[in-house]
Amino acid sequence: MAISLWLAGPGTNAGPFDFARLLVPGIARDLLYSPQGLDGSQAWFTSYKDQVGQRDDTQAEAHLSPASYPAATETPSIAGLAAAIPSHLVDIEAVDRHSLKSEQERKVVSQYLVDKYRITPSESLSYINEALQVAKEVNLDPTLLLAVMAIESSFDPNAQSKAGAQGLMQVLTNLHQEKFEPFGGKAAAFLPEANIRVGALILKACIAKAGSLEAGLRSYLGSPNAASGESSYTGRVLSEREQLRNAARGKRYASI
Repeated sequence: MAISLWLAGPGTNAGPFDFARLLVPGIARDLLYSPQGLDGSQAWFTSYKDQVGQRDDTQAEAHLSPASYPAATETPSIAGLAAAIPSHLVDIEAVDRHSLKSEQERKVVSQYLVDKYRITPSESLSYINEALQVAKEVNLDPTLLLAVMAIESSFDPNAQSKAGAQGLMQVLTNLHQEKFEPFGGKAAAFLPEANIRVGALILKACIAKAGSLEAGLRSYLGSPNAASGESSYTGRVLSEREQLRNAARGKRYASI
């Protein structure tokens, strides 16, 4: 009964996927903070843990105020942290160095996002440009980052879930609060440039740890054993990425 009421309540676009995050917060924590490397050695996960810190499990998840943004400063790069994650462990399907390179591609994809998600043209272009920059820093496909944003928050930078996930990529801010320190603190979860970078860093780590793009997406969700299929979380993200790619290629799409 309690679960049914919880699922019926308002949340992010992820809907029941938020509940998966709430049920298995330890999975995401273990994924990023494993004391062992991917090959059993004391490798990059230990180093990554030392750099970003851990959350105290006794700390309650708390919603932040989107109004409490930190002062605007030059956005720190996450390229160094991303480079600590071995590129050869990242599924090639998650990497695309050719997407959204031309102005025409960006213009068409921007209009696609405006039509589908009812955001403004300036917001759309801003998210695309940010995704392109972050994609370079973490060496991931920018359309993958945009697809995750679309499914997680429908491009609402102030989105918050009952599981404590926040911002465009619905990062569990309290679990990953140390990662937001370079951007001004926890409230930076609502800043697109900070949220996308932290989310992309976590996503890359998930993909490398899980061994494939789909498994990495399930781990990013916080539910490695989640179902597959078109209506699943992974299916929706991958379908949205394909629609973004099709829009960039000039294929027709239906606005909703």
